[in-house]
Amino acid sequence: MPVGEYVGCVKRTIDTRRCVSRTLLLLTAVVVSGCGGGDRGPERVAVSGTVTYNGKPLSEGTIRFVPLPMCPVPTSGASIANGQYRLEGKNGVPVGTHKIQIEAFRMIQIPIRPGEAAPPRADRPRQYLPTKYNADTQLEITIPSGSGEIAKNFDLTD
Repeated sequence: MPVGEYVGCVKRTIDTRRCVSRTLLLLTAVVVSGCGGGDRGPERVAVSGTVTYNGKPLSEGTIRFVPLPMCPVPTSGASIANGQYRLEGKNGVPVGTHKIQIEAFRMIQIPIRPGEAAPPRADRPRQYLPTKYNADTQLEITIPSGSGEIAKNFDLTD
C-alpha cells in the first residue's frame, strides 16, 4: 500500500511492502555474510582438541558447536573418545560465534525400595558433567573467516 509523504512541496510515494522487503533482504545479507554464509554453504574451519574433566581425559562424550541465534548456520558436533575430538571438512565448524555444549553420560543404578519388584532394567544413563558445560553452557568460541585449523582444549571441573 503506497504511503504519501511531503518533502518540501512535493508528495513522495513510498511502497511500504517494497521498502520492508528491501530492508529484510539487506539485513539477511549482512547477517549471513557476518556469520560465514555463502553460495555453497557456510565457510567451515577444522577444529580439534582435548577435553578433560577434573584433570582426566573424558573417556567418551559429545561436543556441539551451536551458533548464536543471529548466525543462521548449522550446528556442528563430534564424538569425544579418550579425551580427543575433531571436526573437519564438511563437518567443520562454520565461521561465526558459537556456544559449546559438552555432554558425557554414565550408567547409574536405579535404587529399588524394599518390597518393590526389580524394574526390567535397573540402570539408566545420567549426564554427569555440570550443566554449565551443556544445558546452561558458559563456553563460547568465535571462528574467524579465513582461519586455518583451530586447536581448542577444554579443561572442565566441578
